Amino acid sequence: MGRRKGEGQKGPIPDSFFDFAAMNLKEVPRKQNVCMVSDFFYPNMGGVESHIYQLSQCLIERGHKVIIVTHAYGNRKGIRYLTNGLKVYYLPLKVMYNQSTSTTVFHSLPLLRYIFVRERITIVHSHSSFSSMAHDSLFHAKTMGLHTVFTDHSLFGFADVSSVLTNKLLTISLCDTNHIICVSFTSKENTVLRGAVNPEIVSVIPNAVDPTDFTPNPSKRDENKITIVVVSRLVYRKGIDLLGGIIPELCQKYPDLQFLIGGEGPKRLVLEEVREKYQLHDRVRLLGALEHKDVRNVLVQGHIFLNTSLTEAFCMAIVEGASCGLQVVSTRVGGIPEVLPEDLIILCEPTVKSLCEGLEMVIAKHKAGSLPPPAAIHNRVRTLYTWRNVAERTEKVYDRVAKEVVLPMDERLNRLMSRCGPVAGCIFSLFAVLDFLLLVFLRWLVPDSNIDIAVDATGVRGAWRQMSTPPNTRTSTGYDSNCDVARDLNHTQ
Repeated sequence: MGRRKGEGQKGPIPDSFFDFAAMNLKEVPRKQNVCMVSDFFYPNMGGVESHIYQLSQCLIERGHKVIIVTHAYGNRKGIRYLTNGLKVYYLPLKVMYNQSTSTTVFHSLPLLRYIFVRERITIVHSHSSFSSMAHDSLFHAKTMGLHTVFTDHSLFGFADVSSVLTNKLLTISLCDTNHIICVSFTSKENTVLRGAVNPEIVSVIPNAVDPTDFTPNPSKRDENKITIVVVSRLVYRKGIDLLGGIIPELCQKYPDLQFLIGGEGPKRLVLEEVREKYQLHDRVRLLGALEHKDVRNVLVQGHIFLNTSLTEAFCMAIVEGASCGLQVVSTRVGGIPEVLPEDLIILCEPTVKSLCEGLEMVIAKHKAGSLPPPAAIHNRVRTLYTWRNVAERTEKVYDRVAKEVVLPMDERLNRLMSRCGPVAGCIFSLFAVLDFLLLVFLRWLVPDSNIDIAVDATGVRGAWRQMSTPPNTRTSTGYDSNCDVARDLNHTQ
């Protein structure tokens, strides 16, 4: 294994243990070593988890080295390898609430610092305002002199206590972050206001869907019935109370109507009570939590996809539904109006009456045979959002960030004091100083030069790529055989 040169050196260290003699560096675009950080990742299911995984895979395809850092899920601890050599660190951190870790700011520095040094990270890309680990990683990365990017996946209000506290934390995290990505223009406006950031450092890059995973199959539909599909977490924010009002009203009007509902959450009780009260057991099926690979099998059984969310930054679920050929009916909230063309979605106010009217309009079109065929809807949606396009645009953000100068400690303290208010600014300036002193202590205790450099599974010189390359076409990387590569990939701390 190689060693890091220069004890106590800050920031990314040059890649000195690879032989670059065979490369013409002027012709090769700069590739980054990216660390994606969030509390939310597989095996947990959701939009953030899918976004991180798909984006990472496409960045690997474009030649970047990508690793993911999250917290442990049950027995899933340590280092795991996913498709194409994507390395995931499952850290032994305590979960506090809703899969988000507890934080004291400082307790995660030893682990994150070790990973950043060991993997020679150049950009730390954090995801989700709800993730404590994401905010911690931004804080520590700036202390270590690394470039930082943050992707916000959610919308927040400004009135309730929870939103006020979260918005203040976001202001502190983003005031000296190099760049911010939002998934819709509505989300950008919300983040700029909440975080008090310069709009020029905020880019809009939407979510996407893999069209090969969500293809229509009309043969799976029951043409004797009209099936409305709902796939969502069963929580208040997803408007499940509205769904509980829609079901009995429409089932009473349309005897051939049925509901397929996938997802789990505390609001499941509301739907079970509605089903029991109105004796709709044969017309309302609650499928429970779904694995991502099973979502398509549920969607293709439906004619209409219903989304009742009360707030959404983007809503990937409606894109997946449309990609499977379903006509979408959704609430007009957040960034949803930006997602699909007007003829592929019926937008309604977040009320039972408005949603029922929208659904009845689509039901009438279905009975009249005037809805577009599933294949036609799929062919339109497949070109709207692709992960390769998302990765290409994210790569441009990385290129821009890599050219910027990371703020030195004195300028960082001045920015915290000037932008975060007299109280929060002083408190987090003190935290920044303590974080720096702890980093100095850790570098003295375990110098950077004593930390083994990990073998790259992905990237320009990734061992995974070398394993899939015929030996006689492989360039010099320090490996003599596939056995050496496999041995190094199995190496753990």
